[in-house]
Order: sequence, then C-alpha cells, then structure tokens
Amino acid sequence: MKVIEIESELLRRYAEASIHAGNEAWTHMEAEFVGDVDGLMKTLVSKEPLAYTIVPEIFPDGSVRSPISSTLEGVRQCYVLVRGRSDLLNVELVNEIRGGWYDFQVGVNTGRVKGQDTITNSVTIGVFPVSKGKGITGELVWVMTPRQKLGTGPEPKEPPLEGFDGRRQLLALHKQFLDGYRANDVEAILETMNDGVQANIRDYVNDTGTLIGIESKDDYRAYLKKFLTKFKVLKVNHLQRLTEDWHIFAETRFELRERGGLGREFGIHTAEFFVPAKDNRVIVQTGHGTDLP
Repeated sequence: MKVIEIESELLRRYAEASIHAGNEAWTHMEAEFVGDVDGLMKTLVSKEPLAYTIVPEIFPDGSVRSPISSTLEGVRQCYVLVRGRSDLLNVELVNEIRGGWYDFQVGVNTGRVKGQDTITNSVTIGVFPVSKGKGITGELVWVMTPRQKLGTGPEPKEPPLEGFDGRRQLLALHKQFLDGYRANDVEAILETMNDGVQANIRDYVNDTGTLIGIESKDDYRAYLKKFLTKFKVLKVNHLQRLTEDWHIFAETRFELRERGGLGREFGIHTAEFFVPAKDNRVIVQTGHGTDLP
C-alpha cells in the first residue's frame, strides 16, 4: 500500500548529499581536536575563494566585527591564531542540520587556554558549506552572547527579550525579513536590522563567489539596491529553521528573475544565522549561498 509517495532515488540522493555534508564537517572538527594547522588545511577544499569568519569580535560598547577570510593563506593565519592560543578538546553537538550542501551545528565546546589546566565550556553555532568533493568550503561561526551585550547606544525602550518570548520574537523578525524580500522592498528588509549590523553574505551582485562584508545599515542598503536592480524576487520559502532566543538559523530558497536581457528565472539557496541585539533587531547575519546558474 502506498502511504508516503516520494521517489526513492530522490531520497537516496538527498540522504547521500546530507551525509556527505555532515561527514566533511566532522572530519574538519576532528582535525580541530588535534590542533595541527597543516592537518586542518587538508580538510578544506583546495580551490579559492573560501568563506571563513572564525574570529568574530565583540567590543565592550556592544559593537561587533566579524572579519572575513577568503584565501587559503588567510585561513591558515586564522588557524595559527586560534589554535595557537587554545586547545579544543571536544565538541558535543546539541543541534545539527545536515543540508545537502552545508552542515549547521550548535555545539558545546570543551577547551582550555594553551599552557593552562583549567577546562571551560562555551557554546557556538557554525555553518560549514561543502561542495561535491572532499573538504569544506567555509567555516562561519558565532559564540553564544546574550542580546543585552550587543548593540551600541542608549538602552532601548523595550527590554531585550529572553527565553521563549525571545524565540517567538526572533521568529517573527525573520518572517518580516523574508517578507521584505518577497515585496522587493529594501527598507522593509532593513527595518529588521540594527544600525550597526554586520552581514557576511554571498556577493550575488558581482558573482565573485566570495562573501561581502557589510558593516553598517548604509552598506546593506547599497548592496540591497544593487541586488534588487539585478534580480526580481519571485518567491521566498524557508526550508529549514531553528530558533533560539540568541540566534535563528534558516536555509531559504529564493526564486529569482534576472532583470533585463533574457530574463532568466532560477533558484538559489542560502544557509544563514541571524543574531539579535539589545533592541531586538539583527546585529549579525552570517552565511553562504549556492551558485548562480
């Protein structure tokens, strides 16, 4: 009796791609435990550009910075810095989404500062994009930080939300963000962003394959105007979504039409996390996306 009809070949290919993404990400994590930089580099694809934001910074005034590394040498230097100052002993994944082209993780990290005996735990989120072959193409991370510590300026009229209320509010904010794209409305999208927003997202305007580092709402506005001049958004649907009060992750499918020329229509997927500030708007957006056709 047919109950759940779906092509078995489609299920096999989906499972194969998802397992591949998880395996490549975990191969990289195991190399992190060893801490050898040369070994870590072998878990990456050999072709640039890469997509790395592994040393995000949070300043005392609540501003943030998330530098991007896109070259093999740049990534190597990041690993020399990170693994040179600490040992990663274990990662316990409390959440994992194995997409067909990425692995998203929420992990409890057990580690210690180099030369010290004290062992500590921290919680991080990470997106590990992959391609068809061996190796990850990026490592995009953030450390769990309460909303009240993020964002500059005076305290907002409404307090930072926490717990289940925070999760519900962040979910509504993400829906508002997607609605802005559905409406092809730059200002509606920006309404969800903190003035000091840091967005590391794929550069679809120039189609470089790299991430573009957006460091303010004005930077974001300039990028969105160019994006929506180049493409008309036809449909937006989330495929995966995981919400906590300190971040939301989503894989989203955008169906686009090129403006002018042949007017090609096609789809892209993005896998991104969004981090809220004390004003309950997004201050960090980080992720990657699939290739344009």
